[in-house]
Amino acid sequence: MTDATTPLKDRPLETGEDLRSLIELLLDRANRRQMWLMFIDDRGCLGDPLMPMDDYPDDPTVMTRTDDLGEVDHATLLMHRIGMLREMTGNAAVVLVWERLGSSVVGVEDREWSRAMLDAAAALDVPLRAQFVLHNRGVRALHLGDLT
Repeated sequence: MTDATTPLKDRPLETGEDLRSLIELLLDRANRRQMWLMFIDDRGCLGDPLMPMDDYPDDPTVMTRTDDLGEVDHATLLMHRIGMLREMTGNAAVVLVWERLGSSVVGVEDREWSRAMLDAAAALDVPLRAQFVLHNRGVRALHLGDLT
């Protein structure tokens, strides 16, 4: 990542390690179960807003009904709303951070949510750049191999 004198909003996030370092700087360690929504702007830097979301469902595949989408699973609904927010804020991409207490080991819920969000992003054409787990000791990037 760029030197520490460059403001956070102006640091290019070119690699996964750049993103991981930024998340660790901003969020440090897990405090509770929640999902952080981050945006990457068209320069490849941190965009606005940075949003926490707690109280998301345990299971991303449970169906729910909405007026605008009809019956969809929770992952599709959440990714649809994230895509709308990305467009409204003029950002280029999305990064998801799954905060939860525990170790860096990728668990069942981590896999289920990250896989469901990856699938929903692809189906809805939402540019999902990366996903991470924020745990008790830091930040871990989620890779495709972690999701199987």
